[in-house]
Formats: sequence, C-alpha cells, structure tokens
Amino acid sequence: MDVQFEIFNTNDEPLQLMEYDYVVSANGMTVYTGLASAEQTIPRWSSITNTIPVVLRRDSVLGMHQVAWNLSGTLGYVPPKAFSETLLISGIWKPSTSIRAHGLVQVPDID
Repeated sequence: MDVQFEIFNTNDEPLQLMEYDYVVSANGMTVYTGLASAEQTIPRWSSITNTIPVVLRRDSVLGMHQVAWNLSGTLGYVPPKAFSETLLISGIWKPSTSIRAHGLVQVPDID
C-alpha cells in the first residue's frame, strides 16, 4: 500500500526534498524498513503531496483479519541557504524532519 503525506514549505525559498528513511511496525513488531526517494521540490509558501510504499509481509499478517500499523521516520531535505547546503554536502549536517503515520488495514483472505 502507499502512504500519502502533505508537505508544507513555509520558507521564502523553494525546498528540495531528498529521501524518506522509515520503519513500519504492526502489532508491536517491525515489519518493514524503507528508504524512498522524495525527488520533489516544494515551491516557496506552498505544499505538495508525496507517497511512499508500505509493505506488510504475508507472514506478519497470517491469521489476522485486520492489522494496526505505524510508520515513523525522517524526511531529508536540502536547506535553502548556501552555507547550509555546504554543510550538507560535506556530511557535517543532514537536515531532516520527522514523519509519522498510522492506520488500520483489512487483510484479504490468503490462500
């Protein structure tokens, strides 16, 4: 399934998104670890929507009719100022913001 986020840029400069780094858990167990490229730029003072994949492996949902899942992680971005971008390129600083999502999914019958 895909999880959709609305991302806001409240800066006077466009904000280039880099990568999602996230973990998905279901019923208290980690069921997926993901990296997904964001590959979008948010214009100044606006918002965009972006989606990332969530995988619930078959063996983690066997025998269940529905599963409560949680996603947590970070979304990295390129800061809008030249000095900050230099720190990013050098590896000294990696700016990011936290992401969170949760839901309940019906499990189809698995034969």
